[in-house]
Amino acid sequence: MPNYINWFTYDTLMDPSVFKEHGLECNAKFSVTLSAHKLAFNKIPLDSGGVENLGLPNIVPTNSNLGMMEGILYEIEESFLPRLDEIYKYPDEYLRKKMRFTKHDFTLISGFVYIAHSDRTQDGLMPDKATLKHYRACKRNLTMLYLSRLMNTPTVD
Repeated sequence: MPNYINWFTYDTLMDPSVFKEHGLECNAKFSVTLSAHKLAFNKIPLDSGGVENLGLPNIVPTNSNLGMMEGILYEIEESFLPRLDEIYKYPDEYLRKKMRFTKHDFTLISGFVYIAHSDRTQDGLMPDKATLKHYRACKRNLTMLYLSRLMNTPTVD
């Protein structure tokens, strides 16, 4: 019987097509929130494709410990952890950290999350429209308020 771990994603891997494209499979998935953190597009990409000020999704703590962000917590086989490490370029680009998340029924659940190293981030970066399109594909798993805020994020294109 396989061992399962929980992994929180807040980026394009929430999109079911991107998730499958990377060869990942899950046993279960939950919509969850992460308190006192927010989504920022401040991760410097390894290859921006020549697009200036392009930023990738990342998690940053809020200044006042208020607020929250949304994402998906996947229950996956532990054997997928090396694949996730490869996708996120752990440990060079991202840290893998265990955090506690809140499910829709207000129960707490722990899981792994990848957060960009602070020296791989920069203020003033923005997502591209393609990234926001992946968030739109997650509308069943995100609240309408959260999704509408994401869709109104300024883009580089």
